[in-house]
Amino acid sequence: MQVVFTLCSINYLAQAKTLGDSVRRHNPDYKFIIGLIDKNHRGVDLGFLGELEVIEVDQLEIDGFADMCARYNIVELVTATKPFYFDYLFRRYPEALAVTYFDPDIKVFTKLTDMAEKLKNFNVILTPHFTRPIEDDLLPSERHVMNTGVFNLGFAAMRRSSEANRLNQWWMKRLRRDCVVDLPRGLFVDQLWMNLAPMYFDKVLIEKHPGWNTAHWNLHERTIEEFEGRYFVNHEELVFYHFSHFSPKASGNIATFHTRFTFATRPDLVPLYKRYTDDLIANRYFDLIGTPCFYVSNVRQKEFKRKAVGWLRQNLPQPIKMKIGRLLKHL
Repeated sequence: MQVVFTLCSINYLAQAKTLGDSVRRHNPDYKFIIGLIDKNHRGVDLGFLGELEVIEVDQLEIDGFADMCARYNIVELVTATKPFYFDYLFRRYPEALAVTYFDPDIKVFTKLTDMAEKLKNFNVILTPHFTRPIEDDLLPSERHVMNTGVFNLGFAAMRRSSEANRLNQWWMKRLRRDCVVDLPRGLFVDQLWMNLAPMYFDKVLIEKHPGWNTAHWNLHERTIEEFEGRYFVNHEELVFYHFSHFSPKASGNIATFHTRFTFATRPDLVPLYKRYTDDLIANRYFDLIGTPCFYVSNVRQKEFKRKAVGWLRQNLPQPIKMKIGRLLKHL
């Protein structure tokens, strides 16, 4: 048995539905689960999800979850729950040979047979953002990846093994408090932590197949072709595409903050993105995108506090910071 899951709040359910339908279309024997980091406190009609299974985060009974909600913004909170869902799903489905995570803004285009085969020999599979140097000054850049993580954690796969469980327990411990966007401190949600995985754990596969996790950050090394309804990347089959930072609200842009290509300079992308846009709209994207998350509040106050703490950390003399640290330990 193979389990695939994604994580989102209600505002991203159009993406999650699109992903789930694509997984099930090509892999009908796979179990697909939406981990909902939210409560339907506004009574949104979720009937459009059909038979896709939803597991709300409160079912996991995460120790310290209330503190995580108080600490994190929506992106941080959703990503922080990722290893907890891996742990929960392995326990809930003891017959599962492997559990795979996809970000909700991914779409699967073929069978995941190759992934299942590789998980027989490896404990974890990760994909790098890209595999060839970037030689221009456009975005995203090599410096961007150095700041935010070598691997893109919109995808991760784990097989049932003691080593994968050891990795997951380590990851859970780190993300209870340190799943934040704080680049000066070397933190970027769940992603930067995984830079350490190949050093700490055995049989971590770094998968470089061009059709895995194709996205706007690796378009400088990958081109798309369509042939008889199937997509290929650098003449190899497209397995899954990551539509990260794409929105039908700005359908003329490949991604937010992307300056390297446009749809005019990359016409190979146009059919792919057009079909994805149609999928999202059919799955109620515009009805859901503005729905606030039940668990996240006081976002402005959190951001102000974080900026203030960051300013003090960078500007106070070290002796004063040490005194404050010792004082806080006694409070």
